Amino acid sequence: AYEIPKRDWSSDVCSSDLVSTGIFRSATLTTSATTANQVVDSISASTYRSVKYEIQVTSSTSYHVTEVRIVHDGTTAYITEYGTFFTGSSLATFDADISGGNLRLLTTPTNAVTTYKVLSYAINA
Repeated sequence: AYEIPKRDWSSDVCSSDLVSTGIFRSATLTTSATTANQVVDSISASTYRSVKYEIQVTSSTSYHVTEVRIVHDGTTAYITEYGTFFTGSSLATFDADISGGNLRLLTTPTNAVTTYKVLSYAINA
């Protein structure tokens, strides 16, 4: 019989060394209007240089998932989106900016009532 080898988690990539270079976070937003540039997440631009987001968007019985990466130079936020797919049609667009010293993930929902669930990993500046 085949035995599954035991894993040594002490050397896994989620060690304290990796966590000390950044932070894992989660956020939830439910919108009530299709207003442009609603803030999904906001994090200190002086503390964190880049963020990777895993995003799940739900509106009624439609779903949209995507990944977004953002990096900034202290003045301008640069964003890329990839791995996007959805049931039906797109439920949101995404953008990023720096405002009030914070790096922000922004969204414009297609439908008024839309829920965003976000997991992120931010890396120290």
